Amino acid sequence: MTEEGLVILVVGAVAVIVACLFCATFVALQRQQRRLADEKYKLKVYSDLLHAVTELNLAGDDGYKLDRAKKNLAFTVNRLNLVASPGVLRCTSDLLDFLNEHLGKDFDALRLHNVLNALVIEARRDLNTSHAKSVEEAQVRFRFFAPPRK
Repeated sequence: MTEEGLVILVVGAVAVIVACLFCATFVALQRQQRRLADEKYKLKVYSDLLHAVTELNLAGDDGYKLDRAKKNLAFTVNRLNLVASPGVLRCTSDLLDFLNEHLGKDFDALRLHNVLNALVIEARRDLNTSHAKSVEEAQVRFRFFAPPRK
């Protein structure tokens, strides 16, 4: 093999290696973008769930607001079923059981807060495990607004 052939072979090999590295980097960036988009959507759905529960609490005895809040909760839970982690789905099931038992009646606000705390903890675990762990270790208790029922 001549010196010219060797140079062409080395340049060709370097070009193939650079192309492979470029493709691998591109694929890794695409995966990371997809993961970030998924997490952003999960955060929106989790936020929407808490918003829907708050609307339900704020509706009080107003039939129109209560119907809209129930509809919003139903749509949010349906989206949640598509993206949530198993822990969030379990807590959402507990929340729905609680709401079905107590909606429109006197209910235990402490139990509601416990269910919502568990839900927030699971959502935080799903979105950012390391940060959620530090919050759990600090034994933070999340607070929620629930107006007194008449």
